[in-house]
Amino acid sequence: MKVLSTLLGGGMAGRLFVELRDKRGLAYAASSYYDPVKGPGALVLYLGTAPDNVDQAEQGLAREIERIRSEPVASAELIRAKRYLLGRYEMDRRTNERLAWYLGFYELEDVGPDYPERYRREVERVTADDVLRVARQYLTGLTTVVLRPPASTPAR
Repeated sequence: MKVLSTLLGGGMAGRLFVELRDKRGLAYAASSYYDPVKGPGALVLYLGTAPDNVDQAEQGLAREIERIRSEPVASAELIRAKRYLLGRYEMDRRTNERLAWYLGFYELEDVGPDYPERYRREVERVTADDVLRVARQYLTGLTTVVLRPPASTPAR
């Protein structure tokens, strides 16, 4: 799921950024977030867009979700996503404060102190077939939330 999330919204090479921001100009921000926890979790896909682009951006988001559910990801794109994911993981663990946070999180999740190495190996093992399987299994029954600015009130 972390690799899938990264493919969709991992930085400036993620599909949402490339397709909806760069190519179509429908969003000024595009990202995704998935926090791996025991039990149910949530994959959050985020687009920041102008009010006039909401409908088109929402349709574009739906198309990208359907595309990742129906087409195997290309090898180069998968490699880029895995490198990005693992690089961000390493960058986030550079300070003592973040290392302590992660150690506490690993303890709460009961994953063991060797989790970082196991995580790295598991990310590296992810295949295009894995991404397709996970997308088909979990990207169903989607919930969309659209937040709009309040209607302006006329000046008195």
